[in-house]
Amino acid sequence: METFDSSSNPTSLVLVVDDSPIVAESMRQALMANFMVETVESGEDCLARLEAGPQLPDLILLDIEMGGIDGFETCQRLRANYKVPVIFVSSHDDLPDLINAYDSGGDDFVVKPFDPQVLLRKVQRVVELQEATKKLAAEKASLESMAMGFLRNLGDTGALLTFMRSSLGVTSYDELAQRLLEATDQYGIHCHVQVRHANGSCTRTSSGKASPLEESVLEKSSTMGRIFQFSRRLVVNYSAVSILIIDLPDDEIQHGKIRDNIAILAETAEAIAETIAMRQESAHRAEALQAAVSETADAVESLRELLRKQQSDAHLHLNGMIDEVEKSYINLGLTDLQEARVSNIVREGTDNTLTLFDLSVELDAQFSLILSALRPQGSAAVQSEIW
Repeated sequence: METFDSSSNPTSLVLVVDDSPIVAESMRQALMANFMVETVESGEDCLARLEAGPQLPDLILLDIEMGGIDGFETCQRLRANYKVPVIFVSSHDDLPDLINAYDSGGDDFVVKPFDPQVLLRKVQRVVELQEATKKLAAEKASLESMAMGFLRNLGDTGALLTFMRSSLGVTSYDELAQRLLEATDQYGIHCHVQVRHANGSCTRTSSGKASPLEESVLEKSSTMGRIFQFSRRLVVNYSAVSILIIDLPDDEIQHGKIRDNIAILAETAEAIAETIAMRQESAHRAEALQAAVSETADAVESLRELLRKQQSDAHLHLNGMIDEVEKSYINLGLTDLQEARVSNIVREGTDNTLTLFDLSVELDAQFSLILSALRPQGSAAVQSEIW
């Protein structure tokens, strides 16, 4: 096998398969200014050359009538494994040969003896078409890769949005940890998650509640900085949330995407943990407010009953006093006029005193308004604080 190259440093390779050294040299001369050229003498050598590599030719010029397997069978065999264009070269151009060339998988046909310029133009056209096909296939692969990447990113965003929607109404740290673990599962990785709060922490794994050892690992990992990697493990830390990835993928691109997505997920969970803390604090305040309202209502009710009792006792005492004064007249030796005068004075003072106590009716009405306002609003205030 001989290899030819020109001073113009061409990059496309043409393999000439012909058992005639004169014909092979003629084709080399016609192509060498524009292509690298290799020659072999048989169909068997052609197939061996393609199998050996390393560079596949961009085009094969294939004689039909050769010793061993002919050009048609050679083309059929190489078509089974390679996508290299073939131009048949033959001294026969009758219809059966053309049909056989087409059926064997050929791309074009050149008749011997050939015109060098015609051969060059046909080779150039087929090689350019082959290069355009390769370029189109590469662009298609690139677009498919971009589309798959877009779909993966869309899936990653969907997992985050699902986590946000499902966690907006979460009211406990245990539930948040479970939602967070479910979100990490959507990325196809195994994680441990920990949510810390004022009264302790809750740690979850894909197999359920964490063991003491797993909790200890996460607690120690939470002090390693925002993002810390060791071996195939990576931990993302926020003040209230830590996510430990157990099995990072080997692929660097996928590795980076998972790291970024988990970081966003942890930051979102951190904000939700703060919301839970505020909700629980509001609930505590609402309970305290409800207790204060209830105590206030009880105190007002006690004052109201005390006022009613005081009013009733005052009426009894004053009326009893009038009776005692009138009974004592017999021992005082007063005239009828004097008795009437004393009675008038006592009754007038009693009436004036009872008139003052009659104002308690208005006070009682005010107490009723206060009580009716306190008790319903106490319940509403609690609900308002909780939600």
